[in-house]
Amino acid sequence: MKKIFAFLCTICLFCGISNADIIQNQKVKNTINILNAFGLRNLHGNEKFKDIKAIAIIPDVTKTAFVVSGAKGEGIFVAKNDDGEWSSPVFINYTVAGIGAQAGISSADTIILFKNSQAYASLFNGKDTISINAEATAGIGEGSGVTTDLPEISAFIVDRTKTSGAFIGVGIDLGRITTNRQQTNDYYERMYDYEDIYNNSPKMSKYTLKLHEIINKYFL
Repeated sequence: MKKIFAFLCTICLFCGISNADIIQNQKVKNTINILNAFGLRNLHGNEKFKDIKAIAIIPDVTKTAFVVSGAKGEGIFVAKNDDGEWSSPVFINYTVAGIGAQAGISSADTIILFKNSQAYASLFNGKDTISINAEATAGIGEGSGVTTDLPEISAFIVDRTKTSGAFIGVGIDLGRITTNRQQTNDYYERMYDYEDIYNNSPKMSKYTLKLHEIINKYFL
C-alpha cells in the first residue's frame, strides 16, 4: 500500500510539473506575439530600436482608479548580458500604484523598455526595481505610450496596447517589478540562479529561441 501511495504521489507531482511547464510556455508564446505586434506597429523596414538594455513584457495589466490607482500583472523580463547577448527570460510580477486626475478600469498589454541598466540591476539581487511613469489614457479600446527621461529610476518607454475598458486621466505612477521564482523554476523545470539565466546557462527551449529571434529582429 505504501508503494502504491508513493507511486501515485510521484505521478501527481510529475503531472503538476508538466502542467506548470505548459502554462509558462504559453505565457512566453503570448509575450512573443505582443512584442512582435509592438515592433510591427512602431518600426518600418529595417529599422530597429537602439540602445535598449532590457525589456519587460506584461500581458493584461489590469488598472483601476479613482484619483488613486492600482494595477498588476505577470510577465517576463529579458536583458542584455555582459556578452551583449539577450538573456533567457525571467518571470516577473508587475505592480503599480499612482495618483492623479484619473478614473476608470482598463486592461492592457504593457511593454517597458529600459535604456539604462541601473533601472533594473537590483532585480537580479532579489530587490525591487522601481520606475516612475506618467500616463494619459482616454476612451475605450485605446492606450498611449509614454517616454520618460529619468534613466536611473525609470523606464525609457512604457507602451500600452490592446486596451479594453473605460479609463481617462493623467497621473504619476510608481511601478515595481519583482521576480517570480516559482514561475521561473517551472519554465526551466529546475532551479537556476538568476545570474545563470542572465548568462543563458539553461538549455534554450523553442520558445526561448523564438523570443530571441523576435527581439533580435527589432532591437540592436
